[in-house]
Amino acid sequence: MRKLLIFGLLLLTACQENLQNGEISPLTDDAIVGGRQVDDSDPVSKQALNFRVFHSPTTKQDSESITTYYKVAQCTGSAIGSRLILTAAHCIIPREDATHRVDIKNGDGQNITFKALQVAIHPKYLEGDKNFDVALAYLESDLTPDVEILNLPQKDVPMLLTSVTAAGYGRMDGRPSQPGNAGILRTVDLNVSKYDPTLPYFMVNQKEGKGFCQGDSGGPAITLINGKNTVVGVASKATHKLEWAPDEEKNLCMLEGQYMNVQFHLDWILTESAKFIMQ
Repeated sequence: MRKLLIFGLLLLTACQENLQNGEISPLTDDAIVGGRQVDDSDPVSKQALNFRVFHSPTTKQDSESITTYYKVAQCTGSAIGSRLILTAAHCIIPREDATHRVDIKNGDGQNITFKALQVAIHPKYLEGDKNFDVALAYLESDLTPDVEILNLPQKDVPMLLTSVTAAGYGRMDGRPSQPGNAGILRTVDLNVSKYDPTLPYFMVNQKEGKGFCQGDSGGPAITLINGKNTVVGVASKATHKLEWAPDEEKNLCMLEGQYMNVQFHLDWILTESAKFIMQ
């Protein structure tokens, strides 16, 4: 009897991979660390969405089985429209064999998949500027009504950001030697350490055992503005402490986290969103 097995292979800078035996591979750069797990009844479960990419299937066959290998990237995203997902540029694979999708659970706990019809990456990121790590995915159909559409900040209205709520499906430990338990939604409140509205990014403090990590890439930084949940940041990368330690024990997510500043990138987000809607 033939069996179909699906494994994950390494992909992307800050996105999480799943391996054949369920182990976590070493981190490369950048999950929620020091936070709490989110259950299906929590509003955060409808604000941070499970964004994944599948591509390059290859098949090996022997006398007893067929094994199909897919490269699978774990990221996070947020809905800014009924079909529109905001995420990180490095979570997008601009190739024909890549499938970008959002997986959510309905009220009955059943998993529903929404595939992306189109994607857009900020052109400056494609030119090599990592401070423009933002992207959009336009889905084939509307998300379920219980998914929360997050507000976008206004272009020229000052934001006094001192803290944000982070959420994502990434690792809960930044040490490569420890199990990360990625693929589970977690959330945590983070203090903003550096914010300038004229810069394309802002920083959050991750020195106190809290932060985002590998697999949280593309996840939203959320704050309340005029009583509305607003996405003000897109998780891009985390930096780590450089003190001496064996590589497997270095905590790669415990210094600072860098979010793309949504207010700074707002013009591009709105322009690209309009293109999707008009097509």
